[in-house]
Amino acid sequence: MYPLRTLAFVCLVLLSPSLPLWSAHADDLPDRSREADDLPSHDDLPKRVQEGQILPLAVLKAKVLARLPGELIDVSVDRHDGGIVYEFRILRSGGQVTEVEVDAASGRIVEIENE
Repeated sequence: MYPLRTLAFVCLVLLSPSLPLWSAHADDLPDRSREADDLPSHDDLPKRVQEGQILPLAVLKAKVLARLPGELIDVSVDRHDGGIVYEFRILRSGGQVTEVEVDAASGRIVEIENE
């Protein structure tokens, strides 16, 4: 029984000096909560469409499905390089899911990724 206690004590003593370093690295991580605050609310999107800041979702959806036919299974709003993007998830024939990022202002497809 004593060897386990000794081992636990030795581990604690050896690891305790590294704890301040570990917590310092945690401060270097990006603040995800701040990114979430930067996202436009869903109530704000129609206003942006009316002001001409972004294209209507229906226009972007039609463009994406014309390029990548399939069943639309999810749409979300995100930020990319400071602009608003829509992320479309499409179930393609054969069961493959493809994620497409579209710049909401220009309608340009930013990224296509197979999941």
